[in-house]
Amino acid sequence: MSSIFEPATWTTAEVEAAMTGLRIIHIMGLVLGLGAATLLDLLLVRYVRAGEITRERYKTVAFISHIVTAGLVILWITGLGFLAHYWASTPEKLGNPKIYAKMSIVLILTLNGIFIHRVVLPYMKRRIGGCLFDGMSKVRRTLFLTSGAVSVTSWYVPMLLGKIPQVNFVVPATTILLAYGILVALAVIMAHILAQAAFPSRPTVTITRAEYEALLSGLGRSLSPMRAAAAG
Repeated sequence: MSSIFEPATWTTAEVEAAMTGLRIIHIMGLVLGLGAATLLDLLLVRYVRAGEITRERYKTVAFISHIVTAGLVILWITGLGFLAHYWASTPEKLGNPKIYAKMSIVLILTLNGIFIHRVVLPYMKRRIGGCLFDGMSKVRRTLFLTSGAVSVTSWYVPMLLGKIPQVNFVVPATTILLAYGILVALAVIMAHILAQAAFPSRPTVTITRAEYEALLSGLGRSLSPMRAAAAG
C-alpha cells in the first residue's frame, strides 16, 4: 500500500498547490515576526529614552513580543512543511546548504526569544515606575543590547537569503553562518555605540575622607538650629 508521502503519489498540480500554500503562510509569518521585531526595538529605544517605564508601555512591549512569537511559530511550522514537501516531491532540494543555515538561524532566533520572554520582559515589568537602565549592571545591559541586535539580525538575514537564489547549492552552510555571525557582531557593536551615545554613563564623583568628614560636620551644624527648635 503506497503512502501519500511517496513522491509517486503527488501530481504536479498538487505539488504546486502545496508549495504555494506553504509560501503564502511562510511570508505571513515572516511579515509578522520581522515587522513586529523591528517595531519592538524602535519602541524600546523610544521608551527607554523617554525615561519612566509605565504599565501601558510594558503592556505594549509584551503584546508586540507575542506577535513576534506567533511569527516565529509560523516560520517553524512552514519550515518543517517545506522539508516534508521536499522529501515527498523533490528530495534533491534537501541537499541545499542554505536550508540548514536558515534553520540554524531560526533556532538561534528561538533561543533569543526564550531569553526575551523569561528575562527581559520580567525585568521590564519589575522596572515599571522607573527607568529600565537605572541601576542595571554592565553585564545585564550588555545581554539586553545583544539580545536586541540578535533579534533584528536573525529576522532580516533569513529574509535576504530567501531572496538570493544564487547561493543555492553553491555556498556552504558554514560560510553563510560565518557571514551571519559577522553581521550579528557588527549589530551588537552598533547597538552598544548607540546606547553609549543615547544613554551615557553618569560620572562617578569621588572625595577624600577628610572632605567627607567635613561635609558631615557642616551638615550637623546646619541641622543643629532645627533640632534645637524642635526640642523647644
